[in-house]
Amino acid sequence: MFLFYYYYSNIMIVLSVVLITLTCVAIRYYIRNYCCLTYVIRNENILPGPKKYMAKYLYGNPDELLNILCILGKYFTSPFQLLKRPFVVIYEPNQVKTVLKSRHCLDKNIIFYKFAEEIFGTKLLTAPESIWNQNRKRIAPGFSLNMLQRFFNTFVEESLMLTNKLEKVGVNGNEIIFFEHIATCALDIACSTIMGIKMESNKKDQYFKTVMRLKEILRYRLYSVWNESWFDKIIFNFTTLGREQQKTSKLMHSLINELIQQQLHELNKTEMETNTNKTFFNILMEASHKKNFTQEMIRDNVITMITLTSDKITITINFVIFMLASFPEIQEKVYKELKTIYGTETLISAPVKYDDLQHMHYMDQVIKETIRLFPTTPIIGRRLTEDVKIGNFILPKNTSIIIILILMNRQEQYWPNPLKFDPDRFLPERIKDCLSDYHIPFSDGPRNCIGTKYAMISIKVILATLIRTFVLKVDKSIQIRNIKLKTDITLSTIEPLKIRIKKRDLQ
Repeated sequence: MFLFYYYYSNIMIVLSVVLITLTCVAIRYYIRNYCCLTYVIRNENILPGPKKYMAKYLYGNPDELLNILCILGKYFTSPFQLLKRPFVVIYEPNQVKTVLKSRHCLDKNIIFYKFAEEIFGTKLLTAPESIWNQNRKRIAPGFSLNMLQRFFNTFVEESLMLTNKLEKVGVNGNEIIFFEHIATCALDIACSTIMGIKMESNKKDQYFKTVMRLKEILRYRLYSVWNESWFDKIIFNFTTLGREQQKTSKLMHSLINELIQQQLHELNKTEMETNTNKTFFNILMEASHKKNFTQEMIRDNVITMITLTSDKITITINFVIFMLASFPEIQEKVYKELKTIYGTETLISAPVKYDDLQHMHYMDQVIKETIRLFPTTPIIGRRLTEDVKIGNFILPKNTSIIIILILMNRQEQYWPNPLKFDPDRFLPERIKDCLSDYHIPFSDGPRNCIGTKYAMISIKVILATLIRTFVLKVDKSIQIRNIKLKTDITLSTIEPLKIRIKKRDLQ
């Protein structure tokens, strides 16, 4: 009898704990999904938005999510509420400018980025405003103009290596998936400039495949029915995909830890403090001595910088190359501009120099037009830390904002004939007469991309090297509206973009 009461009382205690937990979760769910949805203007009009039954179109189909959000933008004016989640979608330029430049919109503590934290950590990408601000100040010297000029030779050397590699791969006129080759080149550039050391060839391939797989898992989690559940993390970790994420993340972490240890072996504290040619890693290590950074914090910062930097370079160049191959007349104009700079000199006798970039005006227009159509980060998330007025609506504190950047860039009223690839949109005289002066290649405002100049310089160097060497071709041109896109945190195509190359006659 005693044992019966003993076990009975224990069972009741457990059930009570479970009941209390479920009650707390239910209250939290109610607050998050209903109390936080008071999006009203002063005359009490409720924000427009799709009905709840449309959720089936948004969840369970990760590859179509970006396209569906863009379709919703055609039916609902900015801003609009997204389902029964505390999300407000915006795409109108002035509203986007308000959010990105407001000091009350710097926080990224929204579910849109939560799953990314499990992969990249809570550092530069998703850190709360206070942590982000400290980290930004520490690493800013690593992207100064002097540092970028010092990196320049690395950009040139890696571009030449990429050209030699592509020449061997495409020598027989084979179709090439440029993305993979650019990605390894961009990874070499990122490791060399950020860490001061390159990954070994086999580990570089491992890292690339690891990051690509983790991004696929991230996309599934962001846009599947799982993200509606409060117990997502608990259940997901026990699924096959969850276990794969943990295993793959550990591999990525181990590869970066090896790189860190390898570089630490080459440096000591005294050398880092006296070295005038400091890399991002040198600066990070100096900060770690002063602020007691953990090994995990150092690793997460390195992963974030290497991955996001190489991603932006790879994605932009991949789309620019495809656009130039699809529009040979524009490609020829870019080549003629380069020819005015280098004449018929070869890459060896006349490599790209830093000052040359100032004369690549048309190439700059081509890059900007490509990024307008294919922004590397098509969706940006923010959380309001105070009430903010967006359009005619006052959105309360803790509202999650989703900026559909790609939708803003493809609006007819802001960009006439928006799906036409027209680099001349960015001619100085045309910029003055339209909204194209609000062009944000890699985000904007106080929390913009710290590596924007770094990315643009490396992109120009690689493109100039490739276009001086090859004529780019496609078997069949694809209309821009028919290029199917998807997103995790960055933009990619559902089907890989393929082109052919032919060695250019310099005469």
